[in-house]
Amino acid sequence: MHTVVKRTEDFLTPIYLWLFSAHQQSRLEHLIVKLSVASFLVHVSLVFLASTLPHPGRLIEAVGTSYLSAIYTPFSFILFYEALMLIGAIPKSTTRSIAKQFEIVSLIFIRKFFKDIAHLADGGKIVSLSPEIRHVLLDVCAGLLMFLLVSVFLRAAQKRMPPQEEASAKSAELLKFIKRKEFIALGLTALFFVLVISNLSAYVGQVYSNVYQGGAPPDPNTFFYTDLFTVMIFTDVLIVILSIVVSDSYELVFRNEAFVISTILLRFSITAAPPYAAPLALAGITFGIVTVLVYNYNMQMRWPKSRVI
Repeated sequence: MHTVVKRTEDFLTPIYLWLFSAHQQSRLEHLIVKLSVASFLVHVSLVFLASTLPHPGRLIEAVGTSYLSAIYTPFSFILFYEALMLIGAIPKSTTRSIAKQFEIVSLIFIRKFFKDIAHLADGGKIVSLSPEIRHVLLDVCAGLLMFLLVSVFLRAAQKRMPPQEEASAKSAELLKFIKRKEFIALGLTALFFVLVISNLSAYVGQVYSNVYQGGAPPDPNTFFYTDLFTVMIFTDVLIVILSIVVSDSYELVFRNEAFVISTILLRFSITAAPPYAAPLALAGITFGIVTVLVYNYNMQMRWPKSRVI
């Protein structure tokens, strides 16, 4: 059984390295740029038709007449790219993977601003600071604060490594752990595209039903990402369990378990109604920062001469 697992890991490692190589990442970046530009132009064209045609049809009419809404579309493709890069970061570093989750949530809040402001483009509402405008301003300010907190988290994550962990940084158990995380990343990549296709199909069906049969329009801010972060919660738990083989130190286990709490708070922030979404997201990121700071302090107290990496 052990031999079969080892052969599977050895077979999948080159696939992961190829899939998330710098060359493939560059190709994907160029594709995302092209899709973003194309989607932006298509959306602007549909808004133009909805604004000028006397009878544009229900589907075109549903696009709306606000050109500001077109800004939202290209950022959706960029966000999908960042979500895929989150999966690619899993085998490289636990803290980097968590930071990617923070980045994605901050981008969701910034992207949400472009969608909401398109529906509240009435200058009177902005000047009077209506409840809708206050929610929009809260989200965009929260997104900016998240940007700052992510930088703080990455700075704090430059942790101190205790001597015995430094000595075993290239141990056989650590290499096995990394290969297992690569296996998890490949499985999540396949699941990622399954979630994209299934959620996109459901979203298109809801839009069609809303246009022709009436009903509440779907919220593009929650579709797909609620499933993604739910999957990440269980992935983080699995990685915590596997990491015990490398190091069962109390500090490391507690830190990784605390990161799961951050992910859960981020998951709740995506579906929470205003004004609770932003505080939940900020609480999740702040919890991660405090966790890393306490972990670093603990390492410094126990191994004051350990080097910073």
